[in-house]
Amino acid sequence: MLAEPSLTLIIALFIAAGAGWFLGRYRRPPRVEHRSELSKGYFQGLRFLLNEEPDKALEVFLRMVDVDNDTVETHFALGNLYRRRGQVDRAIRVHENIIARPTLSEEHRQHAMFALAEDYFGAGLFDRAEELFQQLAAEGPMRINALRYLLRIYEQQRDWEQAVTAHERLLSVSTPEHPTAIAHYHCELAERARARQDFEAARAYLHRAREAQRNFPRSALLRADIASDMGEHSLAATLCQRVVELHPKLLPLALPRVMRALREGGGQDIEKRFAAWIRPDPAARAELAYAAIVAGLEQESFVLDCLPDLLREEPSLGEIARALAGEPNQFSIDQRRELSLALGRILRRTQRYRCVDCGFASAAHFWQCPGCRGWDAFAPVALLDVTPGMHRR
Repeated sequence: MLAEPSLTLIIALFIAAGAGWFLGRYRRPPRVEHRSELSKGYFQGLRFLLNEEPDKALEVFLRMVDVDNDTVETHFALGNLYRRRGQVDRAIRVHENIIARPTLSEEHRQHAMFALAEDYFGAGLFDRAEELFQQLAAEGPMRINALRYLLRIYEQQRDWEQAVTAHERLLSVSTPEHPTAIAHYHCELAERARARQDFEAARAYLHRAREAQRNFPRSALLRADIASDMGEHSLAATLCQRVVELHPKLLPLALPRVMRALREGGGQDIEKRFAAWIRPDPAARAELAYAAIVAGLEQESFVLDCLPDLLREEPSLGEIARALAGEPNQFSIDQRRELSLALGRILRRTQRYRCVDCGFASAAHFWQCPGCRGWDAFAPVALLDVTPGMHRR
């Protein structure tokens, strides 16, 4: 069943039709018979819309060949109505019909091209949308918005080279919606280069990312990955430690990398590596234990050592543990190990990351939110309650 038309848009259609009549009445000699037929056509089309007969309404409006600078706003309103209702195919027909009229001003023609490109984008016809947005991005009043749409297209297609170019073009005329996006594009290219073991190219891309954004955590983590790949394990651990010091919330992403570096490098254990900022603070030890558990490191000795701190800092977990086995400080190693394993199974099924912009939640981390497509908006949720329906504030 089709959704009801938006009352606001229906009103807009009436207003646009009236405005077109008014302008036509006073800007040039009236053609009474023609204007009467035109008015009848508009109201007939609107009646079909209100009666949930969009196909008949569309045919009425498309038969009205007098689409010019006086009546075009009504057709734009009709196209927007169809797009908002999800009837993109009908919106495309309306906007193609507008573009085909030779009497339109250049301003209205560009508006129609932009609306048609939005239709193609909404329908997933990215090639057609890209072609129109490229024309509009060359010059004119639609340039900035067209460049922003091109960025969205290239991001969805994962065409990072084109995304870099479009971002630089946008930066020359306006402020990008996501200033850190350019650094992420270079990191995406670095990941591709690393996958094919072209470490020189990967480092070059990461250098560009650091030029775009200083102290950029993603590029530092990728540098650590490349250092581990090349056997530079101490450097990898140091880079991860630096990321955690600057961005503590990324501890769950840094910990597995540190463990890999320490195991493969045969260096000191993780407690010594992070002793300067973990040992004096029970809350930091609790965060470390939580991050390690959700990262799959729940059987490491430092996790078992910090587990009582986690249970003290998180009341709901502590109450459950005390009810089952007594005071956390008195747990045996086997009890800590079993509890840590159980917590790992529970916590890894929860939504541990949440977008601060749209609220999209996931058990996995994304640099770009799958919901709102924002960059760097996906933040870890620390110390989740395991009791259903409860959330830590």
